[in-house]
Formats: sequence, structure tokens, C-alpha cells
Amino acid sequence: MTSETPVQMAAPAPRPPAVAPLADGLRAETFPVVADADGKVSDPRVVAFTRGVGQGFYERWSSQEEADRWVGALTADGQRLTAVYVDPGFSGLEPWGETLERLGHGPEHPVGTFAEWDKTINAGGPDLLPARLISAVTVNPGFRRRGILAHLMTSRLAAAVEEGMPLAALTVSEGGIYGRFGYGAATREQRIQVNATPAGDGFALRTPPTGTVLTVDPTRLGETLEEIFAAQHVATRGSVDRHEATRKIGTARWSPDDVSSWNRAARAVVHVREDGEVGGCAVFSFDGWDTDPPTLRVIDMIAVDAASRIELWRHLTSMDLIHRVVHRQAPVEDPLAQALVNPRAREVIGGQDVLWIRVLDVVRCLQAREWAADGQMRLRVEDRLGIIDGDYRVSVHAGLAQVEQLEPVRTGPGSVQEEAPTLRVDAETLGTLLLGDVSLRTLHAAGRVTLESAGEADLRRLAASWDLPTAPHCATHF
Repeated sequence: MTSETPVQMAAPAPRPPAVAPLADGLRAETFPVVADADGKVSDPRVVAFTRGVGQGFYERWSSQEEADRWVGALTADGQRLTAVYVDPGFSGLEPWGETLERLGHGPEHPVGTFAEWDKTINAGGPDLLPARLISAVTVNPGFRRRGILAHLMTSRLAAAVEEGMPLAALTVSEGGIYGRFGYGAATREQRIQVNATPAGDGFALRTPPTGTVLTVDPTRLGETLEEIFAAQHVATRGSVDRHEATRKIGTARWSPDDVSSWNRAARAVVHVREDGEVGGCAVFSFDGWDTDPPTLRVIDMIAVDAASRIELWRHLTSMDLIHRVVHRQAPVEDPLAQALVNPRAREVIGGQDVLWIRVLDVVRCLQAREWAADGQMRLRVEDRLGIIDGDYRVSVHAGLAQVEQLEPVRTGPGSVQEEAPTLRVDAETLGTLLLGDVSLRTLHAAGRVTLESAGEADLRRLAASWDLPTAPHCATHF
């Protein structure tokens, strides 16, 4: 081999990020949630963790029974908890230490929390993709600017990379926090209200009814809901597998106000198709007779196809004395809007992002993605945490991609020639692109995507591959 022979170096694996340090006097612990034979957890850190999360989200103080039920759900999901604590020895030397010891919640009460567990996400390809789900992220406001969030996020992302997870995902309360860690908003949802009155501008569908909608006991829906959601999950790009708390709420086993009691306001209906199979389910509640107009509120709606979803809407809007139905987690592309004789009977009253994605392995994520057209491109990803920094070759054929990470090509002693990428994005933008919720053209116009050659033909060719014909939908909040 001569000195002029190009040598392609082995592509590196994703790299764990550097872990941001905590301020002096703070320490972090990661521990599993393990229940005993009676379903109780003796570890005081776990109960204190659940109460710390409740405090962080301004929820009321949970009873011991509520804490036990939450702990049971965390155990069922296999959740791992990371908590940040104040070192009593350090705080004792601070001017505020005596007050904290005298009036605070105790040393087992964390000042930062972070929960994680593993499920799957539908990226549109033939197989579901493993995902590290993140939730319960809080920082005590009295301990801000001490590196708590940065430490929690970088240390747990490092663990996810080392464990071979292709991506991490969360649903966020504040939209300006997580982009710096490489998360991008990847799905959206709409809050809608539907006029259920039949006259004038009210509800009427273009198609005749099919199948039958039955009123059922929500507490008996567990297995049926699992089957319906499993079918929806594999058919819906953007879908995230459900966790135990969602199952409890969907079957009325938990009240949103007190998880130690069941939700006595919850009602449920199922759509039975012409073949006798259950095609969809809606769980809902009534806002009360003091509400004007009388309103039903959808708690959960899942269906294996559009026909069952539309029949559920037909039933809810036809219920006696109901003039309005509200749903806060409707898909952006909802077949109901086009099924209505009067599309204004369905009104969008709000919208927000839902799922945020942090790509940890570009190769696996892009190969699990749906693609719209054949093509080839070079992709350069810039990642301030260093996890997925680098150049990638993407070859798309028949809706699937083959992806390889590239290294600089050596052409002689001391000389390095990089393959020029066609497309340049940062990690946050790649998370937004992954599920196809925002078009490549829109991100390019916003300055978040850069083409090395800025020709319209290149942009059109790349957009034809990246941009998908429908919007993704995530019906799982966590």
C-alpha cells in the first residue's frame, strides 16, 4: 500500500458526553424501584422521590397510599430514579444549613429528580425502535444554578449511550430548556372542541355509520385497551409505547385527583366493527351541569383505523343533552376534519409540541425511519455534547435507508481530506427531522438546515427523501 492510497478509517460508535459536575455539597444517586412481595417499597428514597416530583410540578402532597400506588407503577415499568441530595455535612457549614435542617423535608428529600425507563417508538420503518424515556425532571428552585439539570441530563445520557440506546425521548413542560442538550420537538397535537348540536353549524358526517358503539365498564378494559393500542402503535409513526400510569388512568383505576381511588367520573365506549372485532375505544367524563354548554371531555381515544375513530366521534356527539365534546390530544392530521359535512364543527382551540427526541445513534435512528423517495446524501451532524458529531452517508432505496458514519480520508502522511457533506444539521434539528413532523424546506428556511451547495435542485431532491406525506402522532404523555 503506497502513501497515496486512500485509507477509510473505521467508523466510531456514538460517544458518551462529558458529565457536567455538580456544585460542592451536592451528590447524585441512581437506584431502581424494587417492591417487596406485598407491593410496597421500603426504600425511603423512593417515596421521598415521588413527593419531590409532586412538589416540583406544584401537585398536592401525596398520602402514603398514593405514594405506594405510584411506586407500584414505577416498578411495573422498571423505572430507574436519579436524585440529587444536599450533603448534610456541607450544608451544616452554610449560613442556611441550620434552617434547612430545622424546617426542611429531611436529608432523604431530593433537590433534583430524574426518572427513566425503556419502551419503544415507531419511527415509520418496519421495526419499532428502542427508546429511553425520561420524565419527572425537577430542580428545587432554592438550588438553581448549581449544575443539577446539566449533571442529571449528561450523566444519564452517557449511561444511555453506553447501554446502546439509539435515542432518548421526553415530553416537556418548558420548551426552552432541552434544545441545548440536543432534544428536538418531534411531534405535535391539537386541542379541539367539536360542536355536537345537529343543526346549523353542528355535527354531521358524510358517511353512514358502520358497526356498533357500546357503553362499557372502563375498569374491565385493560386487555382490550392493550390490544387496540398495540395495533395503533405499530401503525402510527410517532407513537410511543404506554407506561403503567397511562394504563391506570385509561381504565379508571386512578383518579387524576387522587390515585388511591378510582375515577368515578370516567365513562367508556368501544366501537365494534362489522367483523365483530373491537376497533376503538374512548374514555371520557362529563364536565357537570354547571358547564355551559354541557360538555364531554375525552380522556383517552385510541383506534386501529380511521373508521373506528370516526364512529367513536359519531357516538360521543350524539349523546343526549351534550352540545360540545373536547379533546386535548387530537392528532394534527385528523380524518374527522374531512369526514364532517361542516368542517367548522371541529374547532382547533390550541396546539402544542408533545414528543421531544434526542438522537443517540444516527445510524440506527435513520435506518429505522420512514423515507419518501430514493436518494443519496451526505449528512454532517454537529453535536455540542459530542455524542453524534460527525459525517454520515445516507442511501435511501424503497423507503429504507442504509447509513454509515464516515471518517476523514487519509491521502498521504499528515494530510486529511474530509468528504464534503451535502446537508448540515445540529443534534436538536436532527431530532425534529426524525419523525417527519416538520419539512426539510421549512427548517432550511428557518436557518436550521444548511446545504453545502445551495441550489434549488439539491434542496428539492433532499426534501423529496426526508419529507413524509403525513404528520406523526404521539398519544402517550410521560
